[in-house]
Parts: sequence; C-alpha cells; structure tokens
Amino acid sequence: MSEEAISSDDLIYKVDDKPKATESFFAGLQHVLASFVGVITPTLIIGGVLGLGDEIPYLISMALIVSGVGTFIQAKRVGPIGAGLICVQGTSFAFLGTILATGFAVKATGGDNDAMLGTIFAVCFLAALMEVFISFFVEKLGKVITPIVTGVVITTIGIYLIKVGMIDIGGGKWLLDNMPEKFASAKHLIVGFTVVALVVLLNASKNQWIRLTAVVVAMIIGWLLAIILGIASFKLGEFDLIAVPIHGKIIIN
Repeated sequence: MSEEAISSDDLIYKVDDKPKATESFFAGLQHVLASFVGVITPTLIIGGVLGLGDEIPYLISMALIVSGVGTFIQAKRVGPIGAGLICVQGTSFAFLGTILATGFAVKATGGDNDAMLGTIFAVCFLAALMEVFISFFVEKLGKVITPIVTGVVITTIGIYLIKVGMIDIGGGKWLLDNMPEKFASAKHLIVGFTVVALVVLLNASKNQWIRLTAVVVAMIIGWLLAIILGIASFKLGEFDLIAVPIHGKIIIN
C-alpha cells in the first residue's frame, strides 16, 4: 500500500495502531450494535419460515454465544487457529436456502421441530468439517474461485439482504405477516430512513469521533424518534439478565 493511500482521510488507524480505551470502547460498541442484528436475523428468518415458534429464543441465544466464542478465538488465536484479527464471526445469510430446504424436507416427512433442528445441526456440522478440509487447498482453488466468482457471490448476498433491510424498515416481518395494513406506514419509514441517512452523513464527517459513533448515534436517535412517534416504548418486559441456552431434549435417530 502506498504512503499516499495510508495517509488517506478515510483511514483513522493503521493496522498496528492501538487506539486508546475510550476510542476502543465506542468502536467496539458500534460494531456490537451493527453486528448484533446480522447475527440474529438469520435465526429469526429460519425460525419464522419453518414455524419453529418456541425454539426461536434458543436459536438466538446459541447464535450469539457461538458468535462471541468464535470471534474471541479468531481475534486472540488459539494455537494455529484464528487470524489474529478482529473478524466478527456469526451466522451467514449465504446458507439460508440450504438450511430452509433441509428443514422443509424433514417437515414434509412428518418431522417435528426437534427433528428439523437435529437434522439442520447435523448438516451444518458436516458442512463445517468440509469447509475446514477445503481450507487447506484454498490457494489451489484460487484458479477456480476467482475474484469475479467471489464478487458475484458477495453481490448476490447483498442484493438478497436489500429485501431483509427494506422489510425491517417497513416495520419487520411480524408486522408484514400479521398486520399487513400497518406495514410500511409513514412512521416506520420515517424512522428507518432517518437512521440510514444519519449513518451515511455521520460517516462522511472528517471528525473521527463522529465517524466512530455513527451507528450508535443513529440508532439512539432512531429509537427516540420511534418513541416520539409511538412505535416503541421504554417497557422492557420480563427477562433474565443472564440466560444460558439449554435444550432439554436429545434426539437419537
């Protein structure tokens, strides 16, 4: 990388820089808030489409715990495992089609929620081992999986996520399925597009503090705006401060 590129106004820190605690806190908080939705959304989609119902909170808890453990290992490195970089590990939208097809196949044969989850977990486990095996030949696969191929795949995933994002801006999938007449109301659209606009505008600032806190500020303002418009409240309801995902059933086929 050239010196000119390194000194670009878009670059706040270089690779080996160590930000102060305050900057690190806000950057970390922003990444947690930004990645949180991405980690739990696939589980919500899978649970909603397959009709898993009461199993959805369990899936969300597992996704968050595995994401945290995976990210820690990736960043800190455990022996030869991990990149040594802050690479957030989490669920992926790329495999939704395969997972949903697996769930529907089990459901078509009369399988219940436990059978669907057991089969999906088994398929994901075996697929993960296959990915580990293939990772040893990534350099050789580079002749087949060219930047054009990976670019098309990433672009396709991004295009698919546009639908998810627009549904969330309109009020969410639950509102779309259960109260379609209220979906994409003016209130929801105002809040959604206000948050998007704020993130874009704040990230365009030359002030590093404004850029570091762009997502946090946009989400707080969006939440306050939602309260003012009557589509959100301060009520949190009853929940456990700390909850460990424990599934009490063991499936043996």
